[in-house]
Amino acid sequence: MSSIAARAYLGLGLLAMGAYVALGGPEIIYESLGLAGAGAVVVGVIAHKPQPRVAWLALASSMALSGAGDLVYFNAYGTSPPYPSVADAFYIAAVCTFAVAVTLLVSRSEYGRDFFSYVDALVIAAAIGILVWSAFFDGSLGSGNDLARVVSVAYPILDLLLLAALIHVFFVGGTRTIAFYALAGSVAMLLVADLWYVVPALTSSYVPGTWRDCGWLGSYVLAGAAGLHPSMRPFVIPRPTVLHARRVVLLVAAVGSLAVSGILEQLLSGKVAVYPLAGFAAVAAGFVVARVSSLIRQLETAIAAARESERRFRMIFERAPIGISVGREGIMSETNPTLQRMLGYSGEELARMHYTEITDPDDRWAALQQELDDGARNRFEIDKRYIRKDGELVDTHVHVALDLEDGLGISLIEDVTRRRELEEQLMQAQKMEAIGKLAGGVAHDFNNLMTAVIGYSDLLLMEIDSGDPRSARVDAIRDSAVRAGELTHQLLAFGRRQVLLVAEVDLREVVERMDTLLCRLIGENIRLETIFGAEEIIVRADKTQLEQVVMNLAVNARDAMPDGGALTIAALVDGSRAVLCVLDDGCGMDAETLARIYEPFFTTKPFLEGSGLGLSTVHGIVGQTGGTIEVESSPGAGTMFTIRLPLSRPAAVLPVAAPGATLVD
Repeated sequence: MSSIAARAYLGLGLLAMGAYVALGGPEIIYESLGLAGAGAVVVGVIAHKPQPRVAWLALASSMALSGAGDLVYFNAYGTSPPYPSVADAFYIAAVCTFAVAVTLLVSRSEYGRDFFSYVDALVIAAAIGILVWSAFFDGSLGSGNDLARVVSVAYPILDLLLLAALIHVFFVGGTRTIAFYALAGSVAMLLVADLWYVVPALTSSYVPGTWRDCGWLGSYVLAGAAGLHPSMRPFVIPRPTVLHARRVVLLVAAVGSLAVSGILEQLLSGKVAVYPLAGFAAVAAGFVVARVSSLIRQLETAIAAARESERRFRMIFERAPIGISVGREGIMSETNPTLQRMLGYSGEELARMHYTEITDPDDRWAALQQELDDGARNRFEIDKRYIRKDGELVDTHVHVALDLEDGLGISLIEDVTRRRELEEQLMQAQKMEAIGKLAGGVAHDFNNLMTAVIGYSDLLLMEIDSGDPRSARVDAIRDSAVRAGELTHQLLAFGRRQVLLVAEVDLREVVERMDTLLCRLIGENIRLETIFGAEEIIVRADKTQLEQVVMNLAVNARDAMPDGGALTIAALVDGSRAVLCVLDDGCGMDAETLARIYEPFFTTKPFLEGSGLGLSTVHGIVGQTGGTIEVESSPGAGTMFTIRLPLSRPAAVLPVAAPGATLVD
């Protein structure tokens, strides 16, 4: 239910009040407005589900009791109801319930009960009541029988309680809503109407159907509108009670005015009772001193608590390891240093920016924004990318909490860029492992088939003469099977399922012995240079597989330098690790290619010129040997592969050998 219903109800209520006066006070309008107000509040409670619900139901009960009193007043006794009557019982119960309802609405919050605020309100209300009674009315307690006197006293006392409730709601700290002011206006109109009614009631000159009745009718209308308005749900958005100076002034003035009026009355009457007067003044002065002292202590405590709360908030806000933004309507009014470093902006720059200005366009969710604008959600979390001041994207995980009434929003922004990278690496590793297992399983079965093909080919060659034309065909079959078998070895190495012939191997010796083979392999237009340290480089590995690693890297380097260049292979010791570097000055690779070089069957070579298993095999062999492989490359700047393997034993220093250089001609 929107505020339109409350406005419509208020408009109809004002029209009904005007009709009441214009038509001379029809009883049906008077009786209907009280009951309609009760119904409006009940509808509001059902629609908005406020807390505390019992307070609003008490308000509805109050207006229902007033409506019942009106029905009795106008219909049960005719034009001359007795005093007191059953209608008075309904009215007294209604005012009592009204005071209780208003008090309950502000008597309890997350900050606890504010008992002393209500005490102060009672003192001020009592002082006002005594002064008004002394100034405008005689000291009579009513006329007639004892019950009439009691009822005559009950009305002003209940009005004073209602006045105290009204004063109390303005003492309570917090953000006041439209429903708050509407209900406060209802209480004020009821008090004015009661005060306006006293004089004609005492003189028996009250006539229904005039503007005098509009105070009660207006009270019904405003209370009903307050119950229908959506802001009745929070009523007051609480915060710790603020002890304003005007509250102290009101309290001192109320008690002081009683003392002054008592003294003046004694002096003007000429009958000065010194001791009672002095006692009254002493009690009043003692109360004022004690209460003001208590208020000052509360104020000091509240200030100290506010400072401590601000200090803690600042410490959390400024030292939090995640970004924090606070603002309204999407403006990042206040940001902490972590968020400023994350986005590359200063706090002053961010304070002038809407969050959409630094959000990646692909991460702006129109549907979510519409839900927020409609008040359908007050908290959410989402992954999004922010645009840094330097243009780079930052992956973040954002928690947002919104105060739908106040419009305040707070965002907790966590930089998850590094986590995203680790997740991608984990996914890549899992994918490689899965493909490796598949490739290894297939390779075993395929290798068994090729073994049979090679065996039967050898048997056929033994049975066929060398000059037989069929011999060449069988040789071709056998060669293809052998090459297929070599492919299975690559697959097994990639899948880390090949049986290793592990032994202590000198990495220097492996590279040196491959020197001549590599020169023939890479071609005449590429200069090969080998570099070694002064230590032996003993690792535990399969020598054949190490040779395959060097061979595959050299072939890739050759293909990256079609117009010639330089290939450098270095074997060194770095602490407890052996290091094998293969460096070329070829065409290099971009970031997209680098991200996929170890994927099986991925190749940049033309179709049918590469299997795509070279680097994936190298990766599998290095991993199976317990080492690591890294690559550095960029377009036009060459490529360097760095392989690190654990040393089998500490390196022993050998006679220094000059770096070898071979020029293929």
